[in-house]
Parts: sequence; structure tokens; C-alpha cells
Amino acid sequence: MNERDSAPGGLALVEALVNSLNVETGADSLDTAEGRAAFALAEPDVPAARVLREALRAVCLVHAGHRSDDDGPLFPLDRLLAGAPLRVTVDAAGGAALRPVEDP
Repeated sequence: MNERDSAPGGLALVEALVNSLNVETGADSLDTAEGRAAFALAEPDVPAARVLREALRAVCLVHAGHRSDDDGPLFPLDRLLAGAPLRVTVDAAGGAALRPVEDP
């Protein structure tokens, strides 16, 4: 087992999603209601969550020095993010954040 600190802040959720599949045993916590609840996922959301998880895993592997088999190291994640309806918001303190674009 790898003994290290968890990812900071909001990255802990990303880390948890990437680690929701045990690649050695094939156990996938998204297969259970409890596992899905950790990410506020309904069962119909699981296929999309798995696609996102594998795109994130590919980025993590590239950053760890593994070669990508795709068109570019971040290409699968880039494709997913291109369709995300997000906008940048700025608060009074000058902080910036990505927020979902709200439907009219």
C-alpha cells in the first residue's frame, strides 16, 4: 500500500474518483449504492462517471511518466472538458472559480 497524504482540497474528490476502481482486482465502488453516494451519482450517471474516471486516470499516468496511446496525453480529458458548460466567475476578493453555466 502506498502511504502518502491525500490530495489537497477539491482534488481529494478527483483522487477518490480515480481510485474508485481497483485496477488489480477489478472491484469498482461505483457498482454499489454506497460507492455512488460518495460522488452523489445516480445509477444512470455511472457510465459517464466511468468515462471521466478513465480520462482522469490517463492524465495521471502521463504525469507519472507513462506514455499515452491517444492522440495526445490529455486528449480524452480535453474532449470531455470541451463539452462542459462552465464559466469563470470572479468574487469581490479577486478569487476566480469555474461554475456551471445556468440554463436560461
